[in-house]
Amino acid sequence: MGNKIDKLREIAQPRSEEAKNRAKWRRENREWLRMSQSIALLVLDYLHTTGTTQKELAECMGVSPAYIAKVLKGGENLSLETICKLQEATGVELVSVPRPYTSEMIVVLPPSPAESFVTLQWEEVA
Repeated sequence: MGNKIDKLREIAQPRSEEAKNRAKWRRENREWLRMSQSIALLVLDYLHTTGTTQKELAECMGVSPAYIAKVLKGGENLSLETICKLQEATGVELVSVPRPYTSEMIVVLPPSPAESFVTLQWEEVA
C-alpha cells in the first residue's frame, strides 16, 4: 500500500499560483458568473428553438458574431445595454428588476383657453 501512496505523491502536483488565482477569482465573481451562465443558456435555448443562427442574432443586435460566441460561453460580464439588446432581439426576458411601486401620471387640462395652467396628479396603480 505504501508503494501506491509513493506513486501518487510522485505524480501529484501542488496547485500552481495561477490555478489558485483563477479559483479565487471565480469565488469572488460567483454571482455574476452564474447569472451570465443562465443568460447564455436562455439565449442558446432561443437559438435552438427558433433555428436562429449566432450570426443572425449578432446582426440583429449590431455586434460581432465573435461577441455572441463569447456571450454563449457564459463567462462574459454583460452590461445592461447588452442584456437589453439580447432581450429585444430574442423577445425573451433575461433579467427582471422588481419595481416596488408603479405610478401613473394624469394630466388635467385647463377647462378653457383663458386658463393657462396644467395640473399634474399622481395616482397609484394597482
